[in-house]
Amino acid sequence: MIMLKTTYVLCTVILSLSRAVQSSRDFIHRLTIEDLATRDNNVINVPVALPTGYVVNRPSQNIGDRVDTNKDGPNKEVSETDMYLLGAIEKLVHRMDLIEKRLKRSEELIQHIVEGSAANREDPCPSNFTRIAHACYHFSERQYNWKSAMSMCKSLAGNLLEFDNRDEQIDVLTYLIGDKYLRGYDYWTGGLNPGLLWIWANSARPVVPKDSARPEDQITGSGRCLRLTLNAATKVYVYSGAECSNRHRYVCKHEENATDKALTRIHKALKDGSRQQKTAVPLSPLITGTVHS
Repeated sequence: MIMLKTTYVLCTVILSLSRAVQSSRDFIHRLTIEDLATRDNNVINVPVALPTGYVVNRPSQNIGDRVDTNKDGPNKEVSETDMYLLGAIEKLVHRMDLIEKRLKRSEELIQHIVEGSAANREDPCPSNFTRIAHACYHFSERQYNWKSAMSMCKSLAGNLLEFDNRDEQIDVLTYLIGDKYLRGYDYWTGGLNPGLLWIWANSARPVVPKDSARPEDQITGSGRCLRLTLNAATKVYVYSGAECSNRHRYVCKHEENATDKALTRIHKALKDGSRQQKTAVPLSPLITGTVHS
């Protein structure tokens, strides 16, 4: 929706700029060279080669209508009005060039937005995966223990479910509740409790943020593996610890653009290393000489 509004605004700006360019051209067209040459009975020596796009009204060949360019001699001075009009034409031409440049930049910006929106379209999910928002998920129909579920996800080029943020959690849980073929079962996630706190096994991030006080983020149960279970009272899915040997269905999250993510991490690490080298304080020559001696 934001992109459509931005495109509409840019189209409006381009239309206004186009009208301004056309208006400037029409005004310059009306100020013909003959109007300037005959104003106040003064004469301006006009070059033979004129820029393209201008219309010059040739003087009539009739003797009575001709303007004698040599009537007052070759050194006829140009009036202040003529000089003012010439300056106005120069300013209008310069302004028209600027408007044309802005118009071209606006067209390039719109093209960039359109191409960017097409490039940002989500790729189709692999078979047996379902797209929910910006990621692809696989919901198993068979039941496995936690370790086997993790191996099954690896074979599908994914990992057991990990939530990157609150929005993703809401999207997936809402999908589970809304699908009558999936609702009601317990599902393994990638959560694991090695002894101190619950973390996601793949990324090692904490499952529950430190500042979270939401009841649905409270993890019940005594097991060390994390599952999603349906609360019979509230009819919503919540976290629950369970024995890793228990058999449940599982949810896999497909690892999309894993190579791009790895390259991004490498680029960030190299950039941070380069920044640290630039901020390092070099040794003075005196200290350097003392160390070598």
